[in-house]
Amino acid sequence: MSFKNAVRMTPGLEDAYRRGLQALRRTDRNRVCCGEARHVCGSVNLDEALSGSHSQERRWDYGIGIPGSPGESVVWIEVHPASSRHVRDVLDKLSWLKGWLDSSAPRLRELPAKYVWVASGKVAIPRNSPQRRRLSARGLHFAGRRYEL
Repeated sequence: MSFKNAVRMTPGLEDAYRRGLQALRRTDRNRVCCGEARHVCGSVNLDEALSGSHSQERRWDYGIGIPGSPGESVVWIEVHPASSRHVRDVLDKLSWLKGWLDSSAPRLRELPAKYVWVASGKVAIPRNSPQRRRLSARGLHFAGRRYEL
């Protein structure tokens, strides 16, 4: 299934699909780089689309569809301050995302996925710290201030 169809078939996201990286907030577009538009199948702003139905929860920011072989995949991106004290917040958001995918978005859950944290400012998490190891153990890639798709 395509990323676009999976998004449109997910309750709460029916109208949230955007071409390219258009779903990303203007301030976040410079943090996610894409050499060519054909390297992106589209995007969705989960935080915005689900703000009404999940207003009290720590929502993940974005999903970006990526073409590939044999099919499309999705990169789930969280843009968040990056210090050791923020690790727990982002891991909580990752838990929310995975739970939401399991319970509410099975077609998106079926797509191969990568989970990425992009820093919204200064990075204050040392490379070999226990916090970085915790992120890695949970399957979360810490990209620093920019992420190349």
